[in-house]
Amino acid sequence: MVEKVDLLIKNGYVVTMDKEGRLFKNGAVAVSGNRIVAVDKTSSIEQKYSAERVIDATGKIVMPGIVVSHCHTHGQASMGMPAEVEMENFYDELAKWWWPFLEDQLKKEDVYALAKYAITEIAKNGVTTVDDVMEAPKDLPGVLDAEGKAFLEVGMRGILAFEATERISKENGKLGIQENVNFIKKWNDKPDALLRGVMCVHTVFSCSPEMLKEVKELADKYNAWINLHVEESMYEVEYSKKHFGKLPFEHLRDIGFLGPNVLAAQCVNTSDKEIKILKEYDVKVSHNIQTNMVIGVGLAPVPKMIDEGITVSLGNDGFYLDMFETIRTVYITHKGVLKDQSVLPPKKVLEMATIDGARAVGLENDIGSLEVGKKADIIVVDLNEPVPLNNSNIYGNIVSFGMGKNVKYTIIDGKIVVENQKVLTVDEEKVRKEAYDATVRIWTRNGFL
Repeated sequence: MVEKVDLLIKNGYVVTMDKEGRLFKNGAVAVSGNRIVAVDKTSSIEQKYSAERVIDATGKIVMPGIVVSHCHTHGQASMGMPAEVEMENFYDELAKWWWPFLEDQLKKEDVYALAKYAITEIAKNGVTTVDDVMEAPKDLPGVLDAEGKAFLEVGMRGILAFEATERISKENGKLGIQENVNFIKKWNDKPDALLRGVMCVHTVFSCSPEMLKEVKELADKYNAWINLHVEESMYEVEYSKKHFGKLPFEHLRDIGFLGPNVLAAQCVNTSDKEIKILKEYDVKVSHNIQTNMVIGVGLAPVPKMIDEGITVSLGNDGFYLDMFETIRTVYITHKGVLKDQSVLPPKKVLEMATIDGARAVGLENDIGSLEVGKKADIIVVDLNEPVPLNNSNIYGNIVSFGMGKNVKYTIIDGKIVVENQKVLTVDEEKVRKEAYDATVRIWTRNGFL
């Protein structure tokens, strides 16, 4: 007897990204509600399932949606910002530009508009999950609720974090912590919700050891993940050595902060002995290669981390909205720097963007691969190449030639959010206009307009 399902994607090259690395050259995926119920050859699936909505993926790739493990959606308002400041180091970039001209200017209406624009664009580019780190310290509380509203309207899966910091005051740091606790209480007990909260702090140079310990205790209490930045620049390394007599990850280890629920973004200047610490405590890493290079802080030792068995995922820092571009940059850059083309094989880089991304945000049992029982976060990609695809070249071609504009369908939680590069859930022109207006407001507050 044929079982009725909600969605059937057939005749595609199914790249599952599961443990076995299964590939189905003429494959299909059946979806019921928000879950995958079957992954197999099209001929087998059609014997068992039928659906009112059928996507014919002939000549296209069917794969898990991309996971962005570190993002700042509000960063879109900083693009081309005409702030003329002299910056000698990374701390100057934060203290003289990023904090005063962007994050300290954000209001909830800006957070909503900028987040909605960023996730609308990346949904078109094949992203189905975003771990977003927001800081709008002068408009607390309720910032994450405003951002969450944008995620729900678009239909994007979101792990939302408020970047708590004591850079303004200890009292403001407390407000940031409470913002995360409130969001965790609101969403984390709802297993099928699109949203999830995490605890989040900025860095060891903007958060006291006492604050970090408090955040760790709360994360353990609420069984929540922790996000933070570590060693994006040498400034943090030198600060930690000066104030604590040890390297940042040594400091975090010694105050009891590290664990398998910690996602550390950047890790550009992480030493070999600290990589051993990451492995020992099963700390996850988010690699944000493009911004790291743009601001000249270096290149994270990702191949060493992966060789050590550390989970490394991919982020975009909120700036580069085509994650296929990020995937390709990671794939080629480390090869060039190390002068070794065997570094980071294409399958591994694609894992970083999918199943390892899911593992980095604690959702590997729900997303990141196409498997029965997992949530239906699926993309259909048309590489549109004059090259026959096979099991030996499929990963390399996706990594080398994939582009956001190649994404034909983005399916999140079983719902079609993007079809033929059109977002079905929102008015794209209105979203873009609201984001533009938010940027104008921010620039006006700074006296740039």
